[in-house]
Amino acid sequence: MKKVISLVLLIGLGIVCFGQQVNNPSISIKPIAGLTITKVVTTDSTTSVFIKIVNSKQIPPFTLKTRDLYIRPVSDPNNLKLIRSVNAPFAPERHIFTTQNEVFEFTLVFHALPKGTKYFDLMENNTKREFYIQGIVLDAKLNEMIARGFDCFSRGDGFGALKAFTEMADSDLYFEYGLAYFNIIYLLTAGNRIDEAQVWYDKWKEKFFYDKALLEKEMTRLGIKQKLK
Repeated sequence: MKKVISLVLLIGLGIVCFGQQVNNPSISIKPIAGLTITKVVTTDSTTSVFIKIVNSKQIPPFTLKTRDLYIRPVSDPNNLKLIRSVNAPFAPERHIFTTQNEVFEFTLVFHALPKGTKYFDLMENNTKREFYIQGIVLDAKLNEMIARGFDCFSRGDGFGALKAFTEMADSDLYFEYGLAYFNIIYLLTAGNRIDEAQVWYDKWKEKFFYDKALLEKEMTRLGIKQKLK
């Protein structure tokens, strides 16, 4: 499955929190463009992740190669294993999309995330790792800034998007995946503000991000790194 960076794919998401429930959390990286998380519900014993895939363009048959799935707070070594699932197509089962904009939904239930978790990953314990969702944001403030950034971007307001992502980058020093930095560098480079982009790229190089290698590859694919030192 193709890795998809969510710069343009999270436009228009709304975030609402109800205690231990977060609706439409933002995502850093996902394997399918039409995949979203509709909500995350955490109790004292479980964390349930509700996943939706929309067949916006013809998607190959979808399957989960292994039941050995887990979640964990970003960069945390402690894996929380899958307990059960609802409607999830584990191999050899698969879901075949037959119509345009067809919606397929399933739920994965894991052991509970620690209280206060701001962002977490959903991973497949497989060397090929074909299915994973990185940087699922539970923090309301971060979600608001991300949503504002993508909303501005969708309306062609590059200044507003840049302001939102800069605020995000400056607000949480423990935000260990590079979504904000990636988007800032992307926007500045797209606006031909290369000197400013270089400043942020220099900051990027000094920091640790959990998904840094993947985002570096995406910068190369988009032609960003070729313009920077």
